[in-house]
Amino acid sequence: MVTSTMIISIRHAAVMTSLIVALVAGCGGETKAKTFKVTGKIHSGGNPITGLPPGEKPMVKFEAKANKEQSQAKVAADGAFSADLAAGDYTVTGSAGFMANEKKGSGMVSKSLKVEADIADLDLDIGKAKAKAKAK
Repeated sequence: MVTSTMIISIRHAAVMTSLIVALVAGCGGETKAKTFKVTGKIHSGGNPITGLPPGEKPMVKFEAKANKEQSQAKVAADGAFSADLAAGDYTVTGSAGFMANEKKGSGMVSKSLKVEADIADLDLDIGKAKAKAKAK
């Protein structure tokens, strides 16, 4: 036999379950910062970077000046790269692969970058960096 107390308890449980589901669904929805597309090309004097050891490829890294957070761009065989970055000030470093990163000199170029909107045609010429290294 179903009593009025049981019906009230079932309704109360249904209402509480609905509230919990609504609260959980509304939680955890982290607001992502707006990102901007940064595209460009890494090259050596206008030519694709070639002659790297097997498994090596040009690299483009962005480091946020505010918190030192780093991200890597996707680099294609022709040196074209792209990355999605939040607004802010960055140091962008392009290199002719991991070995150049270890040597910290020839084969690398760094520059400051302010991201406030999409950026196209960012030019990273490691050929100029090589010329400066040889001139010293």
